[in-house]
Amino acid sequence: MRSYKSWTRVLAAAASLAAVAAAILAVAASAQPGSRPGHPVRPFHLTKNCINYFGGVGEYCTVTSSNLPALADAKIFYMQEAGATSLDSDTVIYAGSGNSATGHCSLDFTTGLGHCDIFDGTGTLAGLHASVTVSYISGYDWAWDGTYRFKN
Repeated sequence: MRSYKSWTRVLAAAASLAAVAAAILAVAASAQPGSRPGHPVRPFHLTKNCINYFGGVGEYCTVTSSNLPALADAKIFYMQEAGATSLDSDTVIYAGSGNSATGHCSLDFTTGLGHCDIFDGTGTLAGLHASVTVSYISGYDWAWDGTYRFKN
């Protein structure tokens, strides 16, 4: 039979382990998917108007609102021609002299749904990484909703 001191040590050790486990679980639960220390993932929202886009190479949509101030009035250029029912194109977001980001978008015209990834940028968009869902709003307006982070 163990002594009172032995049981006290066992209980104290168990309590310490439980506290450490609870702390680890709390940190894991608060971390957002894809986040890294110093590179927090944040919600991303953008609307764009595509009155100047007809499916041709080099045509663009204009950002009308975004929760990322560096994208105010930016133009999103599409580098590949759209097909009859879909778009699968590299993109360049131009946000003024020296400020741009590159990525890739795909969009199904029949559903009005798609996805875009932004890989990196220069100037005010240096280190930008984003993953967004594309959806049709109305008229010439589209939404990008997802997450972003700055790598640098």
